[in-house]
Amino acid sequence: METLGQKIRRLRKAKKMTQSELAESCGVDFTYISKIENDKGLRPPAESTLRKIAMFLQTDAEELILMANKVPQNLQETIVEDKLALDFLRVFPKFNDTQRGDIRKIIDDAEGRS
Repeated sequence: METLGQKIRRLRKAKKMTQSELAESCGVDFTYISKIENDKGLRPPAESTLRKIAMFLQTDAEELILMANKVPQNLQETIVEDKLALDFLRVFPKFNDTQRGDIRKIIDDAEGRS
């Protein structure tokens, strides 16, 4: 499975950006980007930094945030404020493949991907 650092490196290289270019765009030092890409950071980058990286690499910010073992702030708020969302997350691990497929269809329909 690809790590957060590996994914950022792969996406950055696909954009033909240097670490310095990405760092400057995100307002961080290039050595910090190097540490992220080498999975050597002391702790995962802040959500705001990951959102900037995602914007410049044109990728899903929430996916990067989750790869950093963090829960995006907007999802935290939904979980706290919406009991149905919390209940769903509690039982989701128990769903079988058919139930997961049904949920995928509902999500795709809601996002207009059907």
